[in-house]
Amino acid sequence: MEKGRVIGVCLGFLLAIPAVFIRLIVRFISLGCGVFRVKTRTQPACLLDPELGVHKYMSVNGIKIHYVEAGDSDKPLMLFVHGFPEFWFSWRHQIKHFKRNYRVVAMDTRGYNESDKPAGIDEYILKNLVEDVKGLVEGLGVSKFTLVAHDWGGAIAWNVAAIYPEMVENLIICNLPHVLALEDAQKSSWSQMLKSWYMVFFQCPVLPELFTLMEDIKIMNGNMKDAKEEDKEVLEAYKYAFRDYTTWNRGINYYRALVTNKGLEFAKSIKGRLSSIEVRTLHIFGTGDKHLGLESAQASAKYVKNYQLELLEGVSHWVQQEAPQQVNALMDTFLQKS
Repeated sequence: MEKGRVIGVCLGFLLAIPAVFIRLIVRFISLGCGVFRVKTRTQPACLLDPELGVHKYMSVNGIKIHYVEAGDSDKPLMLFVHGFPEFWFSWRHQIKHFKRNYRVVAMDTRGYNESDKPAGIDEYILKNLVEDVKGLVEGLGVSKFTLVAHDWGGAIAWNVAAIYPEMVENLIICNLPHVLALEDAQKSSWSQMLKSWYMVFFQCPVLPELFTLMEDIKIMNGNMKDAKEEDKEVLEAYKYAFRDYTTWNRGINYYRALVTNKGLEFAKSIKGRLSSIEVRTLHIFGTGDKHLGLESAQASAKYVKNYQLELLEGVSHWVQQEAPQQVNALMDTFLQKS
């Protein structure tokens, strides 16, 4: 095992003792083996809603990518990239709103939902994730597009904008500070270090996957509660998309890949380009985010030449789902000025 992974695994297990093991033991005493039971589910009807578009697949960068497309194919392309633990459906409110004026495409990134799930941590280094986006856009027959992303999708999008600025006409990020600003905060701010505890925990093998599957994927109940999502069918849609060990493993591998030799080499190779993003950028940030601090969102201006930060007071990390009307309005205003 590589040095970065060894250090990560050791720290992850140390962190897991108070954060996870105790809770797991308590729940196991109460529920027995049922603590790991996941209910068998069928696909909820909301995932097949024709108002959200047509489900399609494309071979990209050696894998099959699933995406949903809506709107007129002759109109400008707007590509949505989801975060963790999410999938294309997290953009449902934006798809319905922007399909009137754009060709909207919401993808499942590799490892998620209906996209291919190649095995191996290095399959999920940022270089591959960036090339997946580029390949999908080129496969759609487009050379320039608007890129909209949230959370982990934001990390991918920052890198796409750094490497292929000529392709990205507008960059819209929801709750993910510029990756270098976030790195700065993780090194200098105890608050951000504590908020990022799960990134260390995710370096452990197996345990994080079991933790996320516990009690019928109970973690999703908390996420939906934070997002103030009361529709039970939406919760079922998320649990359907994350119903197995493999999907959780692939999503968590995004975090593990950050500290592999290939992941670290790629980060080093792109740092210069990341330090000066030229694409005009809108960052929408919910200040109620439990995982990311406001300071790193504000500090992102240091790394972006044309940076507009819009704060939604008290809104959670799941900003585009909790406050879709506000997010859509901010996006409209920003895009009208392009």
